Amino acid sequence: MKDHIHTDAFYDSGARRDPSRCYPGTRQTALKTISDWTGNPASYCLWLHGPAGAGKTAIAQTFSEQCHQDGTLGATYFFTKGSISGPRPPPLFSTIAYQLTLVFPGLDEHLWAMIRADHTIFERPLDAQLHKLIVQPLLRLVDRSTSAIVIIDGLDECDGASIQGEIVRLILGLERHSLPLLFLISSRPEREIRHAFESSPSSSLARLPLDQTLDPDDDIRRFLRKEFERIRVETGMPPLSPPWPSTGVIESLVYKSSGHFIYAATVIRFVQEDHAHPMDRLDAILDIPIGSTNPPPNDVISHSIAFQELDSLYLHILRKDRNQVELVKVLYAIMDFGVPTIGDIETTFDLRPGSVRIMLEGLHSIIDVPADDSEPLQFLHASFSDFLADPKRSTDEFHLETSRFNAELACAYMRLIVIFSPSKSKISLAMAIGKLRDCLEASAGLFSDTLGKIIDIVNQESESSPPCLLYVVLDFLSRDVLKDLPGADTGRR
Repeated sequence: MKDHIHTDAFYDSGARRDPSRCYPGTRQTALKTISDWTGNPASYCLWLHGPAGAGKTAIAQTFSEQCHQDGTLGATYFFTKGSISGPRPPPLFSTIAYQLTLVFPGLDEHLWAMIRADHTIFERPLDAQLHKLIVQPLLRLVDRSTSAIVIIDGLDECDGASIQGEIVRLILGLERHSLPLLFLISSRPEREIRHAFESSPSSSLARLPLDQTLDPDDDIRRFLRKEFERIRVETGMPPLSPPWPSTGVIESLVYKSSGHFIYAATVIRFVQEDHAHPMDRLDAILDIPIGSTNPPPNDVISHSIAFQELDSLYLHILRKDRNQVELVKVLYAIMDFGVPTIGDIETTFDLRPGSVRIMLEGLHSIIDVPADDSEPLQFLHASFSDFLADPKRSTDEFHLETSRFNAELACAYMRLIVIFSPSKSKISLAMAIGKLRDCLEASAGLFSDTLGKIIDIVNQESESSPPCLLYVVLDFLSRDVLKDLPGADTGRR
């Protein structure tokens, strides 16, 4: 059976060297919520979900260790990116089954009986493996009075979205067997996983979202203060007055973290690296030489190097989208509009209804996509805007350079002005005209005093002017101003 067990997925596997854990004194609310659920479960499955970098794996690891200490741990399976690939499903249920034999006395005999009866079970579909390796052996136990906890982390890293959804549905379907198991599953809210959980009867599932209701800012603030103090002591820096970093800097980093530990942890890893003064390293991240009139030394690494881990995560998520050209437009619109709705973006770019929602299906871990099209879209990470604006970090694929979109946005705003209707979009006419002006002003050498006056007239008269007058003015802009801009497409659709 050992050839069908993925021991690297154990919570205490040697392959998971120095796994992420909750920082001492943090995540207490989340850990207590999970602990309370295991003590009095109203449902046998708890879904711990949150965006990329929210700390799901650290919570799962810490809780696994706690369960091991109090004797309630049944099995663990930590998915990692690229650990299992190929057409076959992961050895999830065989790995869990083996661990359960170490917890339930006599279970190994029933498991081996099932394997002897069907030597091909490890090659069978997931539902057959679950039934024969876990369900039937457990049902044959005489004593099922004690429950054990099974923890599955990082399900979104399992290859194949359809397999992810299948695993969720199979586990939720176990409720009818009344097995002595509780399941904690943590993942990003990816489409297949989300749909599988949302289609589940509420009685079989509890949910724990890692959002602002769990006060993550206080935990991140504590982590930053403790870690910066450790760095100060370890590098021999004397106590400073005012303290380093200042309260304002700490609050800025907390804000940039957006409730997600990955940003704060990346900052600390960068600042504590050798070969540079910690103050200089922090200044490089803040992009300002705090408290110093001298430029940072040459060995201070650029912002793009400081966040390689975070950037790799963003790129991995974005590259999953099949329509990257249109996606970049939507990302730019979210930044440019501030807090646009799906309707705003679809109206501006003349997209079919539902296009934006389909495009963002795989990006719920970095973008807050509301269920209602009239509610605003927002980036979940404040640092994501910085990433998109830096060409060294976001690469040519996703860098949102203003000049790259000026022509297309100008045409989009012109169209929006012509077809403007308050019932179609929350974008006001004045905003559309102002955005058009900005786009044209940013187009070097193409904005003149005459054009400015024309736009002023449109601004003043558009509410009462007949559509034909607007068409004349906008045709002039399209024909004589925008035609030479790279990427301009002023043709009517």
